[in-house]
Amino acid sequence: MRRILLCCAAVLACMATVGCWNRTELDELGITVANGFDRSGDDWEMTHQVIVPSASGASQGGGSAGGGSQPSVYVFTTKGKTIREAADRGYTENPRRLYFGHTDIIVIGKEVAERGIEQVLDLYFRNIDARETVLVAVTDGKASEIMRKMVPPEKIPGTALAEILRKQNSSSSYFPVVNVFQMAQKLVSDAQTVGVPEIIVTKGNAKALESLDVNKTTSPPVKMKVERLGVLHQNRLVGYLNRDESYGISWLTNQIKGSTISFSCSGAAAKTKNGTVRITSAKTKVTPVRAGEQHYNMRVETEASGDLLMEFMCEEDLSKPQSIKGIEKAVAEEIRNKIEMGWEASRKLRVDLPGFADKIHRKDPKTWKKLKNDWSEELTRIELDIRVKVKLQRPGLTKKSFDTLLNQEQK
Repeated sequence: MRRILLCCAAVLACMATVGCWNRTELDELGITVANGFDRSGDDWEMTHQVIVPSASGASQGGGSAGGGSQPSVYVFTTKGKTIREAADRGYTENPRRLYFGHTDIIVIGKEVAERGIEQVLDLYFRNIDARETVLVAVTDGKASEIMRKMVPPEKIPGTALAEILRKQNSSSSYFPVVNVFQMAQKLVSDAQTVGVPEIIVTKGNAKALESLDVNKTTSPPVKMKVERLGVLHQNRLVGYLNRDESYGISWLTNQIKGSTISFSCSGAAAKTKNGTVRITSAKTKVTPVRAGEQHYNMRVETEASGDLLMEFMCEEDLSKPQSIKGIEKAVAEEIRNKIEMGWEASRKLRVDLPGFADKIHRKDPKTWKKLKNDWSEELTRIELDIRVKVKLQRPGLTKKSFDTLLNQEQK
């Protein structure tokens, strides 16, 4: 009987302790959507962009007028000897426990990028709350300044910045999108180089983006945009590529998701672009080709297909096969020029953005052992054999440009 009573007491005790004994209520969490990393001397500065649930909920639902007058995010900066110490000091001024599971983007300030980002990567791979899929951007200044800016007309700036990176990547492919895991993967590869989009604030009154008043104008005096591609080599920022150079690297590294290519009509000046092809699919294959006992060049084979549905102001008749072939040749030449431009920019920085080192290592490990100690010098000797094929799938609804039809009617 005694044993039965003890068992019943144990069961009752267990039933009393089950449930959400270690729960955290939502109103106790400070959900961060963006984080910025800066250095101030030997100290770390961490800037948090935290969602204000009452304001964001009201603005999305179109409800109370009070919510609409309040920013949807709260931004604050803390300082410490380490990143974790800086984050923990946030509790001296923030009543909620910071939660990093929904962070969309991290922005790395110029000083951090130049001095080394290994501590940032270590934090994200060691912390169970952080996700390695969060997007990464750099800025040529303080990350805290980017964190404090609005992105009209969006309510959550951090989410909006992440969407800008994704949309430009899928629609234009000018700048590759990279997350924490991909960045770490490339930095520990043989090439030890990664390209990260740079976010800037355009010239003007930057303070205007820190107030909701910016949403009261149809044309904000200043805005944030993706400007260049920051190049990190061995954990440090070593330079930048402009949009065209970054676009060439996107072609060279098979990262074209969708894009448009402008081309010149037959006989027109190279700077005059009269037509545009929408690239719907693209594939690039890079193959190391031995050129000497301990030297390799690269054969670049690119295949792209697209539609002539955007613009066409040339005199050619699209019902004729030779006209289509002429357009395909012109677009292929534009792609070739962009690839060469991207490679020259990478070679000028003496870094391996295309990842040629990894391809040589996989193909010829013995030769790679001899090349890796002087790889930056070997890069300057590599030449590209570029072969581009373009297939025009649909020419659009009309076979001749409107300008051509108008001239014919006038005659």
